[in-house]
Amino acid sequence: MKYGIVVDSGCDLRLLEGDDENLIYRQAPLSLRLDESEWVDDNGLDTKIFMREMAKCTRSGSAAPGPEDWCRFYMEAEEIFAITITGTLSGSYNSAAAARQMVMDKYPNKKIFLLDSKSTGPEMTLLVYKIRECVRKGMTFEEITEEITMYHRKTRLLFVLESLDNLVKNGRVSKIRGIMAGVLGIRILGRASEEGTLEILKKCRGKQGAYDKLVQQMAEDGYQGTKVVISHCFQEEMAQYLCDLLRKRFPACQTEIMPTSGLCSYYAEQGGILVGYDICSGE
Repeated sequence: MKYGIVVDSGCDLRLLEGDDENLIYRQAPLSLRLDESEWVDDNGLDTKIFMREMAKCTRSGSAAPGPEDWCRFYMEAEEIFAITITGTLSGSYNSAAAARQMVMDKYPNKKIFLLDSKSTGPEMTLLVYKIRECVRKGMTFEEITEEITMYHRKTRLLFVLESLDNLVKNGRVSKIRGIMAGVLGIRILGRASEEGTLEILKKCRGKQGAYDKLVQQMAEDGYQGTKVVISHCFQEEMAQYLCDLLRKRFPACQTEIMPTSGLCSYYAEQGGILVGYDICSGE
């Protein structure tokens, strides 16, 4: 195979649809731990059962795919483009980098481009779509590498969280704050920072208020109506509501809705929504 796109399961896109004879798409799954049980975040994961068990567990965590997983996928194509979840949340990038070095030591003429997305979920999906677009245009490996690096500077991720339970269990949010957020109906509007951390922008009351502020934040960032990918954790109704808001304000925008992967469900929790978009002019 000529080209390969390899991501970890921080990307919500399970399958890359379309007829691309010279392009393969592979996903290296992370492992998710709930108390004493381990769940592999691949196509076989039943996210509904996983979320039900996560709500009952007292301890949880995740583990990055090993270098051997990345190596196996790197060998499936001549030219590889690999994207990982932000290195601040997982060791996946380090594992992918170690695998790249192992393969390059043995096959020095191999072409492997590795990118830390500094993000997760739908922003990673946008990067995958951009690489496929470049491949279809017949661009060279070097041209695609330059194009995706420039495009990555313009992609963004916003999220709305309805539950803080798992963040409380992991010590990221105090128990009192988590309980009060649930009682008061507070939604958290946040983003992936340039450094790859998840930062809180606003605390919003009511579902609609949170999504109105999300669209306003996109506009303030410089969004002008290009492609938007919305991932949701069992919140399709509000994902559609968000689509309607975007189309009302940006009639030319293209929206795509998909369920969150196991890993993104783990972080976003029940009712969470993540939005990937770019601030390109579209010219």
